[in-house]
Amino acid sequence: MTVVDAVRGWRRDHAAEVLREFAGLVALDNVTGDVPALRRNAGEIVERLRARGVEAESVGPDGVAPLVIGRVPGRPGAPRLGLYAHYDGQPVTPADWTTPPFEPTLVGPDGATVPLPAPGAPVDDEWRLRARAAADDKAPIAALLAALDALGGTEREVELVLCFEGEEESGSPHLGELLLAYADRLATDAWLICDGPVRQGNAPQVVLGVRGFTDLELTVYGPAGELHSGHYGNWAPNPALALARLLASMKDDAGRVTIDGFTADTRTPTGAEQAALDAMPPVEDELLDRLGLAAAEVPGSRLLDRLMLPSLNVRGLRAADVGPAARNVIPASATASIDIRLAAGDDPRRMLDRVRDHVAEHGYLVLDREPTDAERRGHPAIARIEARVGYPAARARADLPIVGHLLELAGLAAGRPAVALPTLGGSVPLHHFEQALGTPAVIMPIANPDNNQHAADENLRLGNLWYGVDLFALLLTTPWHERDRSSGGA
Repeated sequence: MTVVDAVRGWRRDHAAEVLREFAGLVALDNVTGDVPALRRNAGEIVERLRARGVEAESVGPDGVAPLVIGRVPGRPGAPRLGLYAHYDGQPVTPADWTTPPFEPTLVGPDGATVPLPAPGAPVDDEWRLRARAAADDKAPIAALLAALDALGGTEREVELVLCFEGEEESGSPHLGELLLAYADRLATDAWLICDGPVRQGNAPQVVLGVRGFTDLELTVYGPAGELHSGHYGNWAPNPALALARLLASMKDDAGRVTIDGFTADTRTPTGAEQAALDAMPPVEDELLDRLGLAAAEVPGSRLLDRLMLPSLNVRGLRAADVGPAARNVIPASATASIDIRLAAGDDPRRMLDRVRDHVAEHGYLVLDREPTDAERRGHPAIARIEARVGYPAARARADLPIVGHLLELAGLAAGRPAVALPTLGGSVPLHHFEQALGTPAVIMPIANPDNNQHAADENLRLGNLWYGVDLFALLLTTPWHERDRSSGGA
């Protein structure tokens, strides 16, 4: 019997127990930036790891979410593989959720609630566990814990070094310095970043890179206070309308970002990368149907091609109130929250500078603070930009020996061939591992593609959790060739 057969037999017998432990993990509120809550999460993860004989502890300065680091021992002289995941989650708006975001709820394919099964009871692969961070990104942590249980006393041919972060959804502001501070304990042959979804149709993939990230809050100012729209409408400038015009100036009807130089530094895909993209089957028709869209932003465009370019996204707008709370006023200000996903070659600081220049070219006095009374009276158009620099894109080489090794194991775990994809649509701090540790890093996602990542009703399909369990069991028991490890790539 192979290792994966034994692991599958174990998890079939213990699926309900694994599910209940997973539910307990995602029941811990973990909104990014809530340091006390995140410290509770880190403590729970350390406790669960230690209960399985893993050397683990939480490290980092006071006042920030800890980094959980650990080591799963392998045989003497075993290759060392790093495993990264994050335990913080995106903010939640409970009113948008079908069920409370930190009350894990099991649902069937029809959306009906399913009671958590009793120990030993059967579990359906198509059930989903709904909760914040179920997919992004506590699923890999739960899968690893289950894989360790499933392997029991099986000899581990690979040493696993663990790094679980609590600030990924806040832009990883301390990750680089923490990796440097603990570099001796985090030295590996390669890093495996477990975040993001598998391909459409739940097909397995190994991803070579990620987009970078930077974001900003853009506020446009009007009168010093809200004004009665009857008394002052058609006379006092409305900042909501001004902001709408300014945002519309940043992108044309063809979906092209019109900020000067926006794609000037973007690296063109290599021949090998383009060939990998071209070999991918089309998914656009399925996506349009599932997402309820009539057409893409650029009609007829391929999703993968668009992911190779930087993007500008308006992720939120605010000006006074709407709905039942709406008042007949001219707002005093209007704010847009914008995120920019960076492609290979793009620099986050230069991107922010280009946005500032674009706003200034449209006649705005651009500030990084609230305007003074004198500035309000002296300038007809004022904008405030509060920016967070973020981090650049990163991409590993397709010919790294670890890539072929991971493709083989992912195919075994999923029961069908895995593919290598040049980049993921989301952003993960991949560059920190290459810069701080000098180690190549690739991405191995396990979550289902329709997991509602960052949105209400986030969920994980249980079949994807089992894929992760099988994959981590294989990673721990299947070394890649010593010659390959010494060839500079893994």
